[in-house]
Amino acid sequence: DPLNLGNYTEEMRNKELNNGRMAMFATLGIVSAELFTGTTGAAQFAIAAPKAGTKGSSFCGVSMKAGIATQTGCRAELLGRHSFDMKLQAGASAPLGVFDPLKLSSTQERFDKFRTSEVKHGRVAMLAALGSIFQHFVHGPGAENVPNGMMAFQDHTGEKGVVAMTLACGFLELGPWADAFAKEPGNFGDPAGLGKDIGSYDDSMKTKELNNGRLAMLATMGVIAAELATGDRVSDLPTNLGF
Repeated sequence: DPLNLGNYTEEMRNKELNNGRMAMFATLGIVSAELFTGTTGAAQFAIAAPKAGTKGSSFCGVSMKAGIATQTGCRAELLGRHSFDMKLQAGASAPLGVFDPLKLSSTQERFDKFRTSEVKHGRVAMLAALGSIFQHFVHGPGAENVPNGMMAFQDHTGEKGVVAMTLACGFLELGPWADAFAKEPGNFGDPAGLGKDIGSYDDSMKTKELNNGRLAMLATMGVIAAELATGDRVSDLPTNLGF
């Protein structure tokens, strides 16, 4: 009783527990509704169109004005949110097709957010797959004695390299490759000028990139887990192939 109120009786404890239980249920409901609809908790109260003929009301600080224009706007917003179809997006491939069992990408906004993360992680994993080959043959200046594989993270020079790479990635994330500059999730144009060789960045090319990125992510996780579990340099692919 830090405030010395002297009223923390058994009855008061029961009230506190009951209010806490109600608050937990309310919080779960708000979070679940926001994840499912993509709309904030406060905005949930403005989704349903009010009945015509009323002068408007207010609930929890959210004003709901009556009228045909308001009803039309609410219905358009609701229909717009449910008109998004993941089946029409790149990356929906057989045999799974659209894979979103938790309905995390129920709106265009949420889909773009997760698609951006998927593209980025896929590209990093594909670079990691290439790195598992080149690390055997190429070491940077001053890193000639850094061991290959996951052991590099335990080497002092390797740790410095990880820090430098993290800072470089942060610069790209906050600078020229910031999400705000993307034409669409992961699309920053053609800085290397490869478009004339591989064709346009259409849905077919996006699907190929996504599928290869997904495979690379699974492979990278498997290699790291195997190396940590066995102690063998599984991530040094040329060594395992006898080079």
